[in-house]
Parts: sequence; C-alpha cells; structure tokens
Amino acid sequence: MTMHKITEKLRRKNKDQYRLLGICIFLSMLLVSSFAMMFFSPSIQEALPPGGDTRKLMWLMLGAVAVGCLLFTLYGSSLFFRQKSREFGVMLALGAEKKELSRQLFSELRASVGIYILSGLAAALPVSYLIWLLFRMLVIDTQQMQYRFGIAGVFAGLLFAVALSLCILFLGIRFIRRADIMEILNAGRKTEMIREISPWSKKLGILLIVSGLFLAMAVPQLTVRLFRQGMPAVWNLTWLVCAAGLYLVILSAVGQSRKGKHPETYYSNIISTNLMRFAARQTTRNMCVISLLVFVIVLSAFWGVMYYYSVTEGGSDMPYDYSLHYPAGEAQMGEEEIRELAEEYGVEMTSFEELDSLELVIRYTGRDMDEQRRYFDVEYEKLASFVSASDFARISGSQVTLGSGEYRTVAAEGSPESFWTDYDCLNAIRFSGSEEEMKPRFMGTVECGNLNLVSDPFAFVLADEDYRRFAEGISEEGKEKHILFNVKHVMETYDFADALKQEMTARATATSNHYTLYDAREEELALAEGRDYSYAGEIDLSPDNPRLIQEWKYAPFSKVLLQAEAMEMVAVFVLLSIYVSAISLTAAGMMSYVRSITIAMDNRQLFEDLKKLGADRAYVKQVIRVQLRRIFAYPVAAGCAISGGFSLLLTYFNDMSLQVFEVKMLMAEILLMAAIVGVMYGVYRGAYRTAGRIAGI
Repeated sequence: MTMHKITEKLRRKNKDQYRLLGICIFLSMLLVSSFAMMFFSPSIQEALPPGGDTRKLMWLMLGAVAVGCLLFTLYGSSLFFRQKSREFGVMLALGAEKKELSRQLFSELRASVGIYILSGLAAALPVSYLIWLLFRMLVIDTQQMQYRFGIAGVFAGLLFAVALSLCILFLGIRFIRRADIMEILNAGRKTEMIREISPWSKKLGILLIVSGLFLAMAVPQLTVRLFRQGMPAVWNLTWLVCAAGLYLVILSAVGQSRKGKHPETYYSNIISTNLMRFAARQTTRNMCVISLLVFVIVLSAFWGVMYYYSVTEGGSDMPYDYSLHYPAGEAQMGEEEIRELAEEYGVEMTSFEELDSLELVIRYTGRDMDEQRRYFDVEYEKLASFVSASDFARISGSQVTLGSGEYRTVAAEGSPESFWTDYDCLNAIRFSGSEEEMKPRFMGTVECGNLNLVSDPFAFVLADEDYRRFAEGISEEGKEKHILFNVKHVMETYDFADALKQEMTARATATSNHYTLYDAREEELALAEGRDYSYAGEIDLSPDNPRLIQEWKYAPFSKVLLQAEAMEMVAVFVLLSIYVSAISLTAAGMMSYVRSITIAMDNRQLFEDLKKLGADRAYVKQVIRVQLRRIFAYPVAAGCAISGGFSLLLTYFNDMSLQVFEVKMLMAEILLMAAIVGVMYGVYRGAYRTAGRIAGI
C-alpha cells in the first residue's frame, strides 16, 4: 500500500475532523459576512447619524462579532490539529518525511478552508436578505428600509477571511514544528492536571467580579460627580479584575474536589470531577470564552431593548400630543388651518392652546472638559426661550407664583438633573437692544415636556411684570409662536401628523431653516472672533429626509410622529443588536456542544473500562451528565450574572437614578436570560444524547 493510499484512508476514517473544522469556518464566515452586509447596506448607513453614539456602538458590535467568531473558529481549529496529531504521528513513524507531510497538510487545508470560506461568503448575501425581509415583516416596513446591497460588506467579509486564514496558518505552522513523535502520538491522551483548588477560590472570584464591575462602571461616574475628574483611559484595565474573577470562578468549578459537608456527593462524583481536572486548563479557557459570549448576547440584546424603549416611551408622558413652534415672523399654520386639516383627516381635537415666547440673550453656567479629563464650570452666552407665568399656568394647569426678578426652569416630567447644566444655571438675562441685564433669582422648577423641547439648555418662566418689560421694543425676530393641542386616539393619527409636517416644511423659510442646535447669538459671537460656527447652514427640509425630526430646529412634535420616525433608526439598531445576539448564541452553543462531544470521545475507553469494572448504564450516564452540566451551567450563569450587574450599574450610574422604563428594560433582560438558558438547555440535551451514543450507552 502506497503512502498516498494510507493518507487517503486515514482521511476518510477521520472525516469528522474536517467536517467540524468546515462547520466552524462556514458558520463564522456566514455570520460575520451577513452582519457586515447588513451593517454596510446604504439603508442602514443613511439611517445612522454620522459620528453618533449609535454608529460607534454598531462598530463595536461588528468588532465583537468578528472576535467572537474568530475565537470560535480557532477553538475548532485547535481541536482539528489535536486530532490530526495522531494521524501525523503514525505517518512519521512509518518513515514519511516531515516536509512532505507538511506540504500535504497545507494542501488539504488550503482546499478545505478555501471551499468553506467561499461557501460562507456566498451564502451570506441570501441569508442577510432573508433576515432583512423577516425584519421588515415583523418590525417596520417603509420605503427607506428597502434592502440595498453594499459592496463594503463583501470587502469586510474578505478581510475577515484573510484574518481567519492567517490564524489557521499560524496554528498549522506551530503544529508542524513539533518534532517529537512520541509527544505527537500521545497528544490525544495528554492531560493538563492542575493542583488542588483552594476552597476560597470561588469566593475570591465572585469578589473580584463584583469589584471589577464596580471599579469599571461606578467609580468613573462617581469621580466625575464628586471630584469633577474623569478617569484616564488606562482605567479600563480594571475590567481585567472582573476577567480574573471569572477565571477563578470557572477554575474552581472545573478543578475543585473536596469532601466538604457532603462526602457522599464527593465520592459519587469523584470520577466526573477528576476527568474534568485532567483537561482543566483547556476546559477552563473554553468555559471562560463561552461566558464572554453569553455576556455579549445579553448586552447586545439589552442595547436593542434600551433603544426600543427609548422610542416607545419617549414623549409618551408629554402633556400635549402635538406641539409646534416657529419664528413669529414666519407665515406658518394657525389654529383655523390646523383645525381644517384635522377635520380633513377625521381627527378630533380635545384641547388647543397658543402662546408666545421671547428669545432673549442669557449668560448661564455649564460644564466642559479639558484634555486632562478635568471638568470645570464655564459661562456661556446664547439665546433661550422665556414665557410668562400666566401663560405657563394656562397651558400646564398648575399655578406659578413669581415675583419680580425671579424665574423658574422648565424641566421634563420625571427627568433627573443633567450633569452638564444645573437647573439654577441662569446668571443674567439681557434686555433687547441694550447692554442692560437682569440677574434673576432661581425659585425652582416647573414641568412641561413640550416647552422643554424648544430651548437649550432650558426654557424659563418669568413673572408677568418682567415678561412685559423684556417684551417692550423687541422685534418679531426675537419672538416665537407656540401651538399645543391634544387629540383623541393620538396613535391612530399618523396620516394627519405627516400631513402637518409636510405643510410646515412647505411653508418654512430661511428664517427657520436651521439645525437643531443652531443659536443665532452663538453664531454672531463665533463670526466676531473669526471662528467657524459648527451649526451654520441649511438642512434638507424635504419630507423624505429620514433625519428631519432629529435635525430641524423647528420640527413639529407629535407622539405618533416621533415614534414612527425614530423607529426607523432604532429599528436598525434593534435588528443589528438581535443579530449580534443570535451570532454569539450560535457560537456559544456550538462551542459548548463541541466541547461536550470532545470529552466523550477522549474518554471513550474510560467509559468502556468502567462498564468492565461493573458500572451500570445509570452510573456512566451520571458521569457524563455531571461533566456536561458544569460545562453548560457555569458559563451561562457567570455570563448572565456579569451582564446583569453591568446593565444595572450602567442604567443607574448614567444619571444616578432608575426610571420606570429602565426598570422595564432590566425586567426584559431577565426574560432574555431565561430564553438563553432555555436555548442552551436544548443544546445540552442534544450534546448529552450524542455523548451517550459515543460512550455506548
């Protein structure tokens, strides 16, 4: 028999090795490439604001997907080479040249890896399209959300393929350089025993996890608020404390074997425990990676839920269903025209209010950050909106008592005070056309979310007497008109809200065509100092502009319109977040399954010996079950616990409070964890049945 035929026969016998490696490569390429094709789709790229936090999170998720799939493939590759070592050692023992075997191995890898990479890349396009269609059917179906192919996604897939190939090549070269035949032949039986793990290891690991989360999530926020000092970038290394704790917890689960208070349990599981200790290092690393994947699953889905709730809950507690504001000198819609439009669309109004506001120059104190991440107070000068106490009482239904020289700040309902600007920030109000100023006294806050939207940092309420003094001699350019009204069944009035928006954009002039954060006084000061003003210029006021509501300073507010318009951008984030979770869950399930099967295959002879020594089927099943339970239960529990702590600290320390919708998000996260446990339990049952067949029971 020739060496070539021997090699072919060995390859046919060990075809499962190639199949496992191929599945890992195919799934990784499919998941990463399909995600990249969706992420780089023009529909999504146009929906994500340039330079915004959402886009940055999407890049972070893309990186997490690539790293997770890369680790998944590297794990499959390491198993492939571990099993391949016996075949390689046999050929060396028969006199084969190492150089020839190396050339043959890389030829096989080149063909196998290339086929699976191309297959995964080819399947990514139809898979991404089908996922997109399903998403449109279940979540949102608009003209702007049409599937459009982005060639950048293909290049991203090819870049990942290159990285994947290089990693497999590196593992292959490392494998070839092992020259000791006996070490190769015994690689499949090589153990990685560890010393007895101290009983306090698990407690120390839990303490390190909690400490790491607190150091990474809470301490930076506390130092900012207490000491006005941001933590340096190196502080992110505190996450390593959490990682060390995770390693200790998993290691104690794998290698700890003490009689404790229940010696009968110890002796019953002594074989299972020590079998895990024989491969403790590899098992621990594997379980840590699975824990991190579970963390990514929960965190990605949590971000998606958070964005979803921010839209569905956003604006729901506003006192008025609709509110419009525009420069007083612009010929916009009035009460009669709005009522006619509402009648045309069958919308019934239940209340209608109008009021004027003054745009006055103010000096106020805010906060900024320097290059050393130190926060300091700084005085700004800009325009802000002011309404009279009587007008505010009329539209809010709550009495406002103010004396001359006093003011109140308009706040959103239930919103905590921002770190960047305090409610009592106002230092001075300038009279129009002069340098005369009034330094008012802060008398607390009043709530009206609709008015809070129209002015930055806040809108303010003045006593009627002061309001009349500031209004004297002010031109129409310094005034704004406000219209607020409620309707019946507001969430069923989308057509009316869209028609109202189109009518307002059609009547808009250069006077109101500004970006959301545009301020005429800031622009004036910037030009006087010879600086460019960031928010200068006009925006696209066409109704087809998907970011009109977010970009236009005078965009009309409507509960139904806000939710419908914002859902396009948020739906994109939700889609990608859920997809990242699905990818990570697939990788975690596959790694757990493969690890379980590997344990059964490595210990097949032991199971046979146990049966020869008199062990019945039930005992062998127990040995397998105990090992598999640890492999599945500990990583899932650790990943869920860490992600739960992360989410709780994130929501609380973001503004030092927990809002109602944030509590709902945390509850939804618990339900998500339960779903993950259910899926992983299904994988565990499948792995248990397969391992049982391998063990011959």
